[in-house]
Amino acid sequence: MLIESINLREFRGILRCEKSLNLSDFTVLVGRNNSGKSSILEALALFPKPEYQVPYSGQSRLEFVASLHAGRSSLVYGYSGYASVEYMVDGKRWNLQFDESGRTTEFAIENYDSQTLQTDPFSCIGRELRDRLAQTRPPSVGEKISRMVFFIPNDTSFMNELARLTGEEKSRDMITKGGAHARIAKELINKCVDDKYTEILPFSPQLRVRKERVDGQPLYINVKDLGDGVEKVAIATLWLDAIDPFLVLWDDFEGSAHPTLIRELLRWLSNKKWQVILSTHSIDVLSSLTEVGPKEARVIQLKKTNEDILYHEILTIDELEDILDSSQDPRMIVDSLKL
Repeated sequence: MLIESINLREFRGILRCEKSLNLSDFTVLVGRNNSGKSSILEALALFPKPEYQVPYSGQSRLEFVASLHAGRSSLVYGYSGYASVEYMVDGKRWNLQFDESGRTTEFAIENYDSQTLQTDPFSCIGRELRDRLAQTRPPSVGEKISRMVFFIPNDTSFMNELARLTGEEKSRDMITKGGAHARIAKELINKCVDDKYTEILPFSPQLRVRKERVDGQPLYINVKDLGDGVEKVAIATLWLDAIDPFLVLWDDFEGSAHPTLIRELLRWLSNKKWQVILSTHSIDVLSSLTEVGPKEARVIQLKKTNEDILYHEILTIDELEDILDSSQDPRMIVDSLKL
């Protein structure tokens, strides 16, 4: 697990958290609209520093998150002053503060001086994480940091851009040389459709899947023809498999996916060594979560008061299953979770 907990103050629409949110290897955020789910994921997407690039473009983490809203000032509560985010990583507090212009005004890690961090940026994380970083494919420190966190926002423009980037030569080489195009077809897509495919071909302008016919002649089918949900999942998981991040953040996880695809995607994510944090409104996601049963999974119920103070409670998978086994209407999942 990369990030053990997070605490926000004056970030986006959250004035403060009533207490830190303790995360797990597999965490699902639930709550009504404007309850803080996206804000939490966006704050996590800034880790380890907002100046570092995201892995799928030349933007900094802060520029990318700001582009999802009305600019940098929209990331600060009331659009002025200072936002602060506190992460707990390997038992150490990482304090990040920035103003409405996006300028980092404070960055500190508990018991580590700035000179030490400049000479060894990873000295403050545990040996297990350092060993994983040393084994990752990118040669440069900057690229290793870029690939630590992969954030999938609920944003159509982002998915369109990610689809476009998938077909570019650099991205295509990254995906195919590592074998992601074959693994995603075998491990995920084939389990959600009736046909069997051998690989996904990430060529612009349209992803295609290869089907081997009985006559020995391959048939190439546009992924879009398999459904919008399959296309979105195929694009996202090709990148996830190729990037191999430490932390996966996925907002409005269900998208337009069929319940079978949701279940298999949860199963696929739970079999990875990544820390996964999702947000959802879907009964299908929560029901499939109890079926798949990821190790160390938990559900965090969020509620934001009229004063913009964020409260939360934690449900274990067993507690979630008890709720879903009750006679309450599944469409009233928010009420059944006592939000």
